Amino acid sequence: MRSRTLFPPSSKFRIPRPRREAVPRPHLLARTLELAIDARLVLVQAPAGFGKTTLLVQLAAALAATPGSEVVWVSLDAEDNGPSRLFAALFGALGALDLPWTVPPDTVLAQLHDASPAARTALGLLIDALGGRPEVRIALMLDDLHHVTDPAALQLLDTLIARAPPELRLFIGSRVAPSLSLARWRAGGELVELSLEDLRFDLDAAHELCRLRGLRTPSDEALQGVLTRTHGWVAGLHLMLGSTRGDASLPMLAEPAAHRHLFDYFAQEVLAELPAPLQQFVLHSSVLPELSPVLCEAVTGRGDALAVLDTLSDRQLFLSVLDDTVPVLRFHDLFRDFLRGQLERREPGLAAELHARAAAAEARPERAVPHWLAAERWPEALVALRRMADGLLAVGGTLRLEHWLEQLPPAWREPHADAALLRGLCAWSRWNWVEARNEFQRSHDAFARQDQQRDRYVALGMLGACHNALGELELVSQVLATATDARLPAELQVAFDSLTAWHGVARGDGAMVLTGLTAMADNVARAPVARYPNIVDMSYGHFIGLPGTRPLMERLRRACLSGGSGEVQVPALDAWLALWHGSPETARNALQTLLQWQRHLPGDVMLSTSALHLHSLHLALQGQTNEALAIIGQVHGLMATGYSQGWRRTYIHVQARIHWRDEDAESLAMLLPDLARPRSAREWPVLDTGAALVQGQHALLRGDLALARQQLERAVALQGAGWLPVFMGDARFALAACLTAQGDLDAAAKALDDMLCEAAREHGLGLLLEPPGRLRTMWQRLESRLSCPAGAQAALRDRLASWQTEAAPADPVSPDDPLSTREREVLALLAEGRSNKLIARALDLSLHTVKRHVANILTKLSVDSRTQAAAYWHRREG
Repeated sequence: MRSRTLFPPSSKFRIPRPRREAVPRPHLLARTLELAIDARLVLVQAPAGFGKTTLLVQLAAALAATPGSEVVWVSLDAEDNGPSRLFAALFGALGALDLPWTVPPDTVLAQLHDASPAARTALGLLIDALGGRPEVRIALMLDDLHHVTDPAALQLLDTLIARAPPELRLFIGSRVAPSLSLARWRAGGELVELSLEDLRFDLDAAHELCRLRGLRTPSDEALQGVLTRTHGWVAGLHLMLGSTRGDASLPMLAEPAAHRHLFDYFAQEVLAELPAPLQQFVLHSSVLPELSPVLCEAVTGRGDALAVLDTLSDRQLFLSVLDDTVPVLRFHDLFRDFLRGQLERREPGLAAELHARAAAAEARPERAVPHWLAAERWPEALVALRRMADGLLAVGGTLRLEHWLEQLPPAWREPHADAALLRGLCAWSRWNWVEARNEFQRSHDAFARQDQQRDRYVALGMLGACHNALGELELVSQVLATATDARLPAELQVAFDSLTAWHGVARGDGAMVLTGLTAMADNVARAPVARYPNIVDMSYGHFIGLPGTRPLMERLRRACLSGGSGEVQVPALDAWLALWHGSPETARNALQTLLQWQRHLPGDVMLSTSALHLHSLHLALQGQTNEALAIIGQVHGLMATGYSQGWRRTYIHVQARIHWRDEDAESLAMLLPDLARPRSAREWPVLDTGAALVQGQHALLRGDLALARQQLERAVALQGAGWLPVFMGDARFALAACLTAQGDLDAAAKALDDMLCEAAREHGLGLLLEPPGRLRTMWQRLESRLSCPAGAQAALRDRLASWQTEAAPADPVSPDDPLSTREREVLALLAEGRSNKLIARALDLSLHTVKRHVANILTKLSVDSRTQAAAYWHRREG
């Protein structure tokens, strides 16, 4: 799977054009490139104005000219200060490389919202993609990293550097030492550091600067005096050489900390030299992070912004050219800060109006929001947040959205329906249905009072989903009735179709399930934009396997494939469809794909729930009961505050199904207190059927046939009014087994016959999770009484038998072990303390190949060092 463009092309990803007066530093470049060969990171760290960006641009040019190298550039700013935004910028830049992603990059990005273990694991997918083209050496340039101070963002970046494949080299420019593992990399000889001592101009560089600027060459003594005053500071040297005043009044700098004072001193001179119209242009445009003709025209009101930008570029002001085709320029940070201070001094309060003009001209909401907030234009900021919320949440931007919402004054924010809706969506994305329900209720009521009907139904659909998840089923019925009366367009109706299907599951109403899924498939076809988030909930396995659902679920799967928002659901849908309707090989392959996604994206609750659930069922089918129970037990740990008790009991029923298949009455009895207790008013009615079923199964296993028949007949009656999810069981089978044991063979045959005919018609395999020995014996005993066609019975027998006779995978390694055979060999030697060179010699591999394997091992094990990997090996082997 190749990467797609995550974001529109941006000047952030273009290497700045070299300045005409940029002084070549051939010796510094050569030394840096030589040292970088064996380094993870090249850090260029110095105060503002020392030429960090210029040096990185020169390094990028040298690397780009090297065969087999690709250079990726990111110009960072304050808007990148957070994990999701930092990596969104990084992913956007990497889009040009056509990396071999195994999971869509926007799906990976959705996990990178913090520095949790789940996020660091998901980062492995990026690392795999970066190492997926071993013939290419990638140089990733991150300029101005000092704008990123968020601890989680820096921790993820640290993990990326620590686990980087040999093909990747990072180059960072920063005013301050970033909070990364510099000491460890320095000790290991994997860090190249360039400081202000390396960047200071000497006499030769100063002479070259004078030549490039067309200045009369001063004497060595005079130029050395300038160097002494500036301590070789490049920006200061530019200013002093361009000054029209004598140097008698120039301040002598004692240390680089005084550089800002010198800059302000000379920047005032630079500004004063500009004609009044140009002064106003640069002061007003200083509110912009990037200067494009469109935005500058909007902010300054000048129709000749393009010509003015060309003039400013020719004047060699403190500008970087980010895109010389448009053009797009950016003020040097120091000069921009100076201009903003001058703007506030000369025209107090005008900056807010200028920010508002910039926001109105911005085509992208995420760039407009900071301007609206700076302008204190709260209504416009909230409108922009609504426009971008779905896209931002889809790529893991919950924290960023919440951060922007918190910048709205609480007294202004609280009454606004849009703010409540956005907070509800943030809570929903964290699976906190209680908080989400309360916010959606507030937003719905406010939209209704304001007669904003479309927004009202958006909030109502999400509110209904929360009610259903929390077991507030009467309220769900009211929501659905309201939507039915409204005759909504397709893009709004999809949410209520999904709610109808889930409401049918909750009530055990099969007709309602089919009605909801059919309408949903039809309306998604009419309004594909409604795929997300409405198909997300279809992947838990509650629908697949139920009569009549297979073609509908396959339609929804195709809808997922038709666009970019739903790919993460496809592996789960594939794995469920394969289990209930496919061959063992197809099901096993689909499960392995799902487990691979889950291993890399452990922070995705839906994906993890489905993966653990399916994995446990597959293990149960292989007779690995203890392993299956351990796996399904992990699902409960995913359920944070806000889940209803009904969901917890649903997955306890999965444990009961495993015990039933294993005919373990004692273990099943331990679950009865949870499963047989009376259902609360807020739990799903389908749990009544499940409770009667497990009590009947337990009585049957204990030999109490009378009690078993009583409970199972009740379960069948309840099931007759609706359905249990297939993974919970089918009361008809247990009743048939009970009736057979009692000798009532005609009644037993009728119950079994219904199941067999349905399985043949639906091409279903729900019988796989029934006790195999009991199924085989009962089927043989009742065969002469069954009306299901013999050919259909034979075909069904063959399909069930294929699961029993299919050979186990050839690889004896546990499916939870993510390492290949070769990687385990490398890890074994690494755990013995051998270096990469010794490992290469022992396994007859190239050093590069060993580095590649070590990088893969660190990624797959979600560890950051060889020591941690060795500890894993010793625990595994011990």
